[in-house]
Amino acid sequence: MTRARSRLLMLPLAAALLSAQMAPDIQVEPVPSPDELRSEAFVAAQYAQISAAAAALDRTTARFAAGGGPLAVLEQERDKKLAEIEAVDRQFSALIERGAQVPEEERRALTQRRAALRAEVDAIDARIGKEFPQYFDLTRPKALDIAAVQKLLNPDEAMVVILVSDDASYTWAVTREGSTWSRSEALKQDALAAKVNLLRASMEVDGARGSGRAPPPGAGSAAAAAPQGKAFDRKLAHELYRELLAPVEGVLKGKQVLLTNVSGPLTSLPLALLVTAPPQGADTDPAAVATSPWLIDKYALAELPSVSALQSLRCLLIENPADAHPGCAVRAGSSAYAQVRNGGIALAAYGAPTLAGVYTPETGRSVTPGLAGQMYKGKLADPEKLRALAYLPQAKAELESLQKTFGAQSAVVIGDSATETAVKTSKALPAARFVVFSTHGLLATEVGDNAEPGLVFTPPKQASELDDGLLTASEVSQLKIPADLVVLSACNTAASDGKSADGLSGLAKSFLFSGARSLLVSHWAVSDAATSLLMQQTFGNIQKGDVAGRARALQAAMKTVRSEGTGQFVSPKYWAAFTLVGEPGK
Repeated sequence: MTRARSRLLMLPLAAALLSAQMAPDIQVEPVPSPDELRSEAFVAAQYAQISAAAAALDRTTARFAAGGGPLAVLEQERDKKLAEIEAVDRQFSALIERGAQVPEEERRALTQRRAALRAEVDAIDARIGKEFPQYFDLTRPKALDIAAVQKLLNPDEAMVVILVSDDASYTWAVTREGSTWSRSEALKQDALAAKVNLLRASMEVDGARGSGRAPPPGAGSAAAAAPQGKAFDRKLAHELYRELLAPVEGVLKGKQVLLTNVSGPLTSLPLALLVTAPPQGADTDPAAVATSPWLIDKYALAELPSVSALQSLRCLLIENPADAHPGCAVRAGSSAYAQVRNGGIALAAYGAPTLAGVYTPETGRSVTPGLAGQMYKGKLADPEKLRALAYLPQAKAELESLQKTFGAQSAVVIGDSATETAVKTSKALPAARFVVFSTHGLLATEVGDNAEPGLVFTPPKQASELDDGLLTASEVSQLKIPADLVVLSACNTAASDGKSADGLSGLAKSFLFSGARSLLVSHWAVSDAATSLLMQQTFGNIQKGDVAGRARALQAAMKTVRSEGTGQFVSPKYWAAFTLVGEPGK
């Protein structure tokens, strides 16, 4: 974010200070109230993030326009109209150079032509917003003021928005009853990025999906006495909490669920692992780590891709308009969500693909040495290079466990049958309440230059447009997955590089485009064993109804994973990788 944008946040305060210094005999407009100033800054922060993310959004819409399907046709038509508007603008520029020599009717004709084209673009936008509301909201987000957010919150919820700037970090906390904001000059963009990188450096996981390191010792093993690898810096995690959240805790008092929207370096760090009080004992002592006051113990957490996403989730992406949140000004139901409620399929799951690779100590990533950046052969993924990825035994166990949990209401596809074709042609996906993908997740940098991130499935003998073994983000976007929850039980499926305002990864956003109301995504290379346990516990909590809502189900599952055995999973590197994105409730 530029300094110009960050100064935008200070404009309301600057106006107040200036007016306070004016001589009493000079007439000035009344100074807005503190609540009005806070709301103006809240809106300005959202527009700053929207503006900073514009380039990424342009790339997203361009990718859709290059594809097929109804959405692509609409985006292609919209691009055509925008190009025509640009042509008209160039004609206007030429007229200005000619000055008074231009006949009035020529000026009027261009003006009318531009207005007509603009109206056509607006009509296309309105249609995209109606037919593809999730995609529209994510690619064309609108700012909401504090009053609008307050109406959409539930009594036990609060929203926290953190804007990271190059001069400071700004935090807003909003509940139905009130709001506040704070500013931390200690956590400027560069300073915060350095601290986040230090915390993430301790997240190398033994037994990660695709890792060459052995898994942590099992329960009862003497070697389980200490956390594996570099110790997590709890004092640093507390420092971030103290600077960003502690100043607004007064407003959050009594709330149980936090809806968050963060920017910059924070997009690559789950807030669950922040420490809410000065830590006791040594970071290398499992007993001390186990008693740490984590933020996830205080609040169930759910991240929003934008503030306005709350409006879409609670007013548009629902079965019936009557089900909309009481605070919705506009309500609309969708037959797709009605199908999920009435489809009779609780779970559709795909993963544990048949792969020939083995874990190697030379890399901590999913990709076999020498294959990173070379996964493509022409425009399609290379099946043989995908086949060389490591087999995931715990993914198979995880899916089989979920199949037992959901029984006859599940459609679970594993091994040789877990192909890209099976996913694309699935009749279960559009009708399932829960969808799980348990496999390798490849970042764009692992796939190749200018390539897309994707999920790996059992590779075909020969690659085709339908199936090359890699389900890419743009391909996901064309699917219909109106599930309550989609789980990407794979590595690094959550955030972008943390440098841009486009907080969610392209892969995560693609599932939101496809209609998912919430996602469970990971921030680093996840532990195969710990992730399997986390998923089983999360879905067990949801299915048994012991925990109200997805955010609380994940919160309870994280506690279970931490307390497993003799503490082999006590470090946040094992239990905190996953973040819930989207609707936190049922």
